[in-house]
Amino acid sequence: MWENSTSDMEIFEGTPISKWKDIIFNASKTLASNELERLLEELAMYEMAFEEQEIQMNLRDFFYNVHHDTELKKRFIDKKNSLAIESMSKILSENE
Repeated sequence: MWENSTSDMEIFEGTPISKWKDIIFNASKTLASNELERLLEELAMYEMAFEEQEIQMNLRDFFYNVHHDTELKKRFIDKKNSLAIESMSKILSENE
């Protein structure tokens, strides 16, 4: 009886990113492919929006700041985890 409870708790172990990877790697090829393409499209839209608005941001400087500024790094990790959870929910809801 307790063995089942313990193994069921494994779903709560790990980070959202590691769980997202598990879902991507174990989802059907079609679902994983659709989600990865959606993410690429979203990334392309953001990049185009930056270019269109001629935002003069040096992404290397921003990348450096994200990894060296504690508050910015926390916000970045929170955002990354949030996106992983959103992506997982899209895959899992289509898998039903």
